[in-house]
Amino acid sequence: MKKSIKVMIIDDNTDYIFTMETYLGRHGYETVATSKGETALEKVREAAPNVILLDVMMESVYSGFEICKQLRNDKQLRHIPIIAISGMEEELGVGVDLAKDYDYFRPDEFMDKPVDKELLMKKINELVANSAKRKKNPIWQKA
Repeated sequence: MKKSIKVMIIDDNTDYIFTMETYLGRHGYETVATSKGETALEKVREAAPNVILLDVMMESVYSGFEICKQLRNDKQLRHIPIIAISGMEEELGVGVDLAKDYDYFRPDEFMDKPVDKELLMKKINELVANSAKRKKNPIWQKA
């Protein structure tokens, strides 16, 4: 039996969480979620996900930027692939450039909302398939 991929969704928009959990669940993914940035690391430890979908612009002091930084600085969690997701481009006209923003923001992938769900599933599968190799040398880590 094929082991399902566990996806952790961290987003302050509960409607978005519901939509993503429903979509991913229908496609065979196991999902866990939190809408509270301040407890995100604790939830990640409990859930032990294979990949994290992380909203960048959350309404608390625990924005996706801060959560990503905390995950990357945690020896037990830093290997978990992160797909950062944001509506910044559409809402603010501000995009993310992973190469330029590397010093303070290190997700493995970045996607704009609204997310292309087929592409998202492809990225999830790729990141999880390469997770053993990535655990040793994450792509966000400078060589």
